[in-house]
Amino acid sequence: MLIWHLFKSPSAFIGDPWGYARNQTGHALIIGFLPVFLLGPWAALPAIGLYAIWEAAQWRLYGAALSDGLEDLAYVTGGVLAALWWPVLIVLAVMLASGVQYRRELKG
Repeated sequence: MLIWHLFKSPSAFIGDPWGYARNQTGHALIIGFLPVFLLGPWAALPAIGLYAIWEAAQWRLYGAALSDGLEDLAYVTGGVLAALWWPVLIVLAVMLASGVQYRRELKG
């Protein structure tokens, strides 16, 4: 039920910097990193591909912002790549800091 609710309510967390941080950390670690870490490199493309389908469906069916879907997919892809080569975590940290700061500036 929780997954269905999340599917039907996409959010870019524009006014919520820490919600954004939790959301993108979850994308990177749970959806991207964990499957590849646990199942091996062969899980990389299926993890990215299945998530891309999820995002495309949210965009078409529930009016999700394309930019949010692309950003989420970038974090999932970053998580996959981090499982294969740890220095990618540095790039993910910079992406996350940038997104959090942007939302802090918008919030005022």
